[in-house]
Amino acid sequence: MLCKLTRWLISREVDRGIKTPRFALRHGERCGACRAYARFAASLPSRFAGERPAFLASVPDFPLNEARWAEDGGVREKRGILPRRLVLHPFPAAAAAILVVAGVLVLFQVVLREAGPSTEDEAAALAALKTVTAAPDEFQGMVGKVESPLAKERQILEQSVASAVEYLQARLNIKIERKDTPKSL
Repeated sequence: MLCKLTRWLISREVDRGIKTPRFALRHGERCGACRAYARFAASLPSRFAGERPAFLASVPDFPLNEARWAEDGGVREKRGILPRRLVLHPFPAAAAAILVVAGVLVLFQVVLREAGPSTEDEAAALAALKTVTAAPDEFQGMVGKVESPLAKERQILEQSVASAVEYLQARLNIKIERKDTPKSL
């Protein structure tokens, strides 16, 4: 990709006289193929100038105006680039202004509506937190309630596996047994 870009920049320099950027020159010094292309491209104007009379001699009706060919076509004047003026377009500027105003209004409504908690509210919240954390008896009851659905689900899964084993034994005419003690690693 860099070789392709470098060759294009070298060709642009030969054709239009636009200076090649430094990164392309550095790449051309390192890369043998790009260096050979640069030498070839640099030799083209002199080769074409030498071959022009022989080429045009084969076309008898072509008027040869040497003064026109003698002009230096490599040096061209660059077009003056006018600096961009900062122009605010009305629709994007109006949209930005509306967004800023809406953001400020929402911010003020949220900040003004919500007052900070009073000391009484903070004390009530701390008391509620202490009652929740100081209830170990209720915690064990909650754990039991949570474990009971899990135990039921485990029993259902064990029954499903057992019935699947019985079905496979009947269909495949094999016997599947459970090992009593698994080997420990």
